[in-house]
Amino acid sequence: MMSDYLWCVDDKWFKAQQKRVGVTADDIARRMGRSRSNVSHILTGKQRMSLEWAKVFAEVLQVPVSEVLERAGALEPETAQQLRPGFSESDAAVWIPKGAEDRQVPTMAAAMGARPGVDVWQVRSAALALMGYMPGDFMLVDSHAAERVRAGDVVVAQVYDNAQGSATTVLRRFEPPVLVAASMEATERRVQVVDGINVVIRGKVVACWRVP
Repeated sequence: MMSDYLWCVDDKWFKAQQKRVGVTADDIARRMGRSRSNVSHILTGKQRMSLEWAKVFAEVLQVPVSEVLERAGALEPETAQQLRPGFSESDAAVWIPKGAEDRQVPTMAAAMGARPGVDVWQVRSAALALMGYMPGDFMLVDSHAAERVRAGDVVVAQVYDNAQGSATTVLRRFEPPVLVAASMEATERRVQVVDGINVVIRGKVVACWRVP
């Protein structure tokens, strides 16, 4: 018997990822050997995203399992970020409010155009310090624009290490076909070639601000 409880699923995000990699709900269901209705129930919040299902979604959509669980409402955002591979080394992360002092952030974000799919992130490294992006700064990242980035755009991307089974989130400037940093740190100067498999652009930075 199915519960009347509805899980809070970011269905727009899932649809955007399906479109990005060119797969359907039927494709995901076939990977699990189940019916399309199972996938539909998960995406509409009628069925909880299990870890087994999350692994299939992650494999098919080419995203971390932790992000699938978070977007499906099956994992708290803060816990998801702690579990996310390469998180401690990431240049940026989805912003999580921690107290009353953060109340002005959503207000500023809304004024700049925050909406579903355009999320608040926070800079965590000096990878683009020479472009003015400093640790602690806030950004709006448009995941829907991931496939429409142009030369010079600042993007958030994921770099996968298949040998280690990990992924690192990077903040870079896109200079087709590579991502480049703007930092004085020598370790940040290595470029990454965007191939859609090992290096995948997740979103375009459309705004950035600093809270005094």
